[in-house]
Amino acid sequence: LVNTARKLYKDLEATVENIKQKVTDSSVVHFDETGMRSEGKTKWLHVASTNELTYYQVHDKRGSKAAEDIGILPNFYGTAMHDHWKAYYRFSDCTHAECNSHHLRYLKDTLENYKQNWAGDMISLLIEIHRRVDELKQQNANSMSDEELQEWHNKYHDIIEKGIEEDNKKSPVVLNSKGKPKKSKPMNLLLKLQKYDIETLAFMYDFEVPFSNNLAERDIRMQKLRQKISGCFRGKDGANIFCRIRSYISTARKNGIDAMDAITKAVKDQPFIPEG
Repeated sequence: LVNTARKLYKDLEATVENIKQKVTDSSVVHFDETGMRSEGKTKWLHVASTNELTYYQVHDKRGSKAAEDIGILPNFYGTAMHDHWKAYYRFSDCTHAECNSHHLRYLKDTLENYKQNWAGDMISLLIEIHRRVDELKQQNANSMSDEELQEWHNKYHDIIEKGIEEDNKKSPVVLNSKGKPKKSKPMNLLLKLQKYDIETLAFMYDFEVPFSNNLAERDIRMQKLRQKISGCFRGKDGANIFCRIRSYISTARKNGIDAMDAITKAVKDQPFIPEG
């Protein structure tokens, strides 16, 4: 098995580079990362994926240095979907979209634990816009009218303005180490939603952009499960071999190819190569 894995690692180099290039050329790409143990220390598994493609790479770092070395984001000109990891925003040649699954979790926390009603209103609004976008897609529409976009946009900012007023009334004043008022957790969320309004509502402005980054989270969940069961990689080669083979298998499965069939094709030097 070890020898077969090493052979596949070599044989799949061109195929996985092809996958990486197709990801880079895509219009919308999901990005995420998770910690993994390799060589006795914590490293980071990075994923860049679409509905048809998956590319994994392990790196010592989590932030922009890793993205530079991996080479997708520096050459990407589409829309990057992610969960607000600030390192992604250092790449300005692409546009950005925020994961609303994360926003819904933060809003639920604000509603339940801080008793701020604006959060419930924002949850309802985001879900309502999402349903409206899905409805238009089912009608084969590619976009909303400018009038409707402006209406939703105004509702979004109205909730934020009411939220700022509500937080000012409900959050106790807490001073930081310099004796200045410290922003509450709900206020930080409000200001984030205010500043990144276009990124939060990207799914509304561009129907190609999804509502959340769940695709990348699903693609990376397998590694978290693998680490719980099998533990760490003892050497650098093992992590790199895993990432390349897994990139190939995940891409094959997204294109309707059974994992064992994909491996068989690769062993026979006839690897599945995604079209497009």
